[in-house]
Amino acid sequence: MKIFNILILAVLLASCNTQVKETETSSSTIANKDEPSSTNCYLYAGAADTVSLNLTHLGDSVTGSLIYNFKEKDKNTGTINGRMNGNILLAEYTFLSEGVQSCRQVAFKLEGDKFIEGYGESYSRNDRFFFKYPDSLNFDSSFKLRETDCQ
Repeated sequence: MKIFNILILAVLLASCNTQVKETETSSSTIANKDEPSSTNCYLYAGAADTVSLNLTHLGDSVTGSLIYNFKEKDKNTGTINGRMNGNILLAEYTFLSEGVQSCRQVAFKLEGDKFIEGYGESYSRNDRFFFKYPDSLNFDSSFKLRETDCQ
């Protein structure tokens, strides 16, 4: 009889812990749903080159897609996942080029309604490329991604 009572007590305790976890999960989901998100799209369209950047912001976290399509170069299509720090977006870009998946860090500086890509010395770690000095990037203004309507 004692064993039976212990088993019932163990089942009741386990079910109580499950309910608490479910409540915690649902309340954190509700908090994330309440936080506003926005989507912005940016495009550079030159004579033969295009760069397309679509971003979804949730707080200072940013996700989205990035496509480089340069004349006489392989098209790169992928996703970004990063953070806005002031007016600088620093993100990991995971992309496909010629059927090979790669990952590298990208940076863009927001000036008004335009993003300008940043460049700098990089290094490789675990087949991923990172900026060596992310605080000292050069933002080239030769092409600017202008905000546009999302398609």
